[in-house]
Amino acid sequence: NNQPDAGTDGNTTVCDSSIASIDLFSLITGEDAGGTWTRLTGTGGTFNAAAGTFVPTGATTSTFKYLLSATAPCVADESIATVNVNNQPDAGTDGNTTVCDSSTASIDLYSLITGEDAGGTWTRLTGTGGTFNAAAGTFVPTGATTSTFRYSLSATAPCVADESIATVNLNNQPD
Repeated sequence: NNQPDAGTDGNTTVCDSSIASIDLFSLITGEDAGGTWTRLTGTGGTFNAAAGTFVPTGATTSTFKYLLSATAPCVADESIATVNVNNQPDAGTDGNTTVCDSSTASIDLYSLITGEDAGGTWTRLTGTGGTFNAAAGTFVPTGATTSTFRYSLSATAPCVADESIATVNLNNQPD
């Protein structure tokens, strides 16, 4: 009887926003045909055991077993395909507000953008004056001009960084 060979374990890393189907056979090497796929760990995504494919959209890191049964005295063999899933950062949706240039109220820049993940950094892109606190994500517009601020989130490859823009439009206080 032939001893089955399920091949050598393999892996790949993708972003959780990926909609591309992963051929699990492409992750393992040297395998004999005729085995079955089973998901061992992970949640989300779309796993097709019959086709040996996985679409990672919305998934967590997942492992899949490729199993070849055997006829005695040979023993079954298995290999593991791992799909490491990194989170795609979301800096949210751009937003804005309009205030008077004499305003002394602190503006929470986070309140101008919506749906953002935590952990990003603020940078002033345009405008002058006022008091910008990058660490706190706040801006006091007293004496400022219209200003834009970028909220940036870095990413782990193959995911990509993301950013959103908060704009503070300033109207002149009539004198």
